[in-house]
Amino acid sequence: MSESQRTAIFVVVAAVSMALARFAGPAAPKPVDGIPEVGQMFYPDFKDADAAKSLEVVSYNSEIGSIRRFAVVQDQDGRWRIPYAHNYPADGKEQLAKTAASMIGIKREGFAGRRESEHSEFGVLDPNAEATTDFKGVGNRITLKDGAGNVLADYIIGKEVKGKSGFRYVRKPKEKATYFAKIDIQVTTKFVDWIESDLLKIDGNHLNSINIDTTSIVEGEQRQIVEGDKSHLSRKVSSDPWKMEGLDETKEEVNQDEIKKIVSSLDDLKIVGVRRKPPRLMQSLRDGEFQLDQFTMIDLDSKGFKLARTRNGKGMLMLGKDGNVVAATDQGVRYDLKFGEIFNGTDEEVEVGFAAKEEGKEAEEKKADAEKKESGKPTQKSRYLLVTVTFDSAAIGPKPVPPEKPEAPTDDATTPTDADGPTDALAPTNTAEDPKKAYEKALAKFDAEQSKYEADLKAYKEKVKAGEKLVKSLNIRFADWYYVVSGNSFENLRQGRKTLVKEKTAADATKTDAQANPAINVSPLN
Repeated sequence: MSESQRTAIFVVVAAVSMALARFAGPAAPKPVDGIPEVGQMFYPDFKDADAAKSLEVVSYNSEIGSIRRFAVVQDQDGRWRIPYAHNYPADGKEQLAKTAASMIGIKREGFAGRRESEHSEFGVLDPNAEATTDFKGVGNRITLKDGAGNVLADYIIGKEVKGKSGFRYVRKPKEKATYFAKIDIQVTTKFVDWIESDLLKIDGNHLNSINIDTTSIVEGEQRQIVEGDKSHLSRKVSSDPWKMEGLDETKEEVNQDEIKKIVSSLDDLKIVGVRRKPPRLMQSLRDGEFQLDQFTMIDLDSKGFKLARTRNGKGMLMLGKDGNVVAATDQGVRYDLKFGEIFNGTDEEVEVGFAAKEEGKEAEEKKADAEKKESGKPTQKSRYLLVTVTFDSAAIGPKPVPPEKPEAPTDDATTPTDADGPTDALAPTNTAEDPKKAYEKALAKFDAEQSKYEADLKAYKEKVKAGEKLVKSLNIRFADWYYVVSGNSFENLRQGRKTLVKEKTAADATKTDAQANPAINVSPLN
């Protein structure tokens, strides 16, 4: 065989080999025992977001150096609760459905590693693991379960994958293998995002009365009451400017801008935390009678709500350590807001209190506050708030008064004649109306007024019924809880004369004098 023939054969063999390689494709990667194929979903059976009835999120908070837990659960009665916030009611259906939907169909887009020693590097250490010491490598664990407690999806989500936007390292808690996946889970662990945070449900346009008492209670060897400003603000309708009782209108005027802040704060007062009240206190607030045991009184006192006997010694009053605000609406709802102790803590502590202690121990709270100040951990200043509601029919307005029915004329009543009148020729003729006709006109007027009265009375009764119903529902909501509100909300609400009243300018004072003493124009005599 010639050299040229050998070369031709080699060329043909190489071409055939290349063609076979092209059709055969690349060699399949060698499977690794215990690792599913890339491209499969983590939870292929989870397809219905509405099946999710509980969510738990466990994460590491680097700012405070501790594990944070959050959960929302639907109870047997179909109500949503937040277990880590004393089972406070949650507005969880839509929020949970949104989170569950974002957890459906997550795929293993690529393989990262199979060794347990790599978990810290990928940030997928289980935050629930008791032996965890490397918190920098801890991931966020998100678990969804159905109503029977079966796991629908359970992920440990780690660090972002470098060079792949939107991708994170992910693993299932019971697996050692780590993958990366495209993750866009819509979840929040903020307490306020899962609740009806509008505490009072007040429409500022309905407010017609606000009483602010800045009296405070100072603790020491003896408890002292320090009298503060007492401001009574009112208006008839929402379009009216607010007026203040006891104002010298020749020199002073209401600072309407500050009143707007108060109205806005009441309209949009947000809850930032909750604490459950003792059972005896819950029942007392529902019944309206204080029958309190020693534990309840200590608990109230620790939150800054002080009990005192009425002047006649027959009843009990509850006072806020830093005053109170009473606001009434034209719906007949009277809100009593009492301001208690200051509470300093991290976001989580503000939401639910100190987890490391039994609530109600003021000394331990102060010690924890001091420790946080020394450590430099971020805290926020907030305030305990106690809310009670009563129905006040006077706030609705006066009850309609029925018109007085005219009396029918007697049979001997006659129409006056000119003969009965004066004989002076210059005197006017007698124009007295026939008693029967006068009665008929008065009766027609009465009938119209009676119809209006009946319509007004019906509307009034409907207002009373709606107001009483609203008060009942609000009392059910408020009876079980102390609330925590932000320090800013407290400052906006608890204002005295210094900010609520301002001096009139010279021009305003002149205008007021002119309104009080209008000039009388007298035409000259001709």
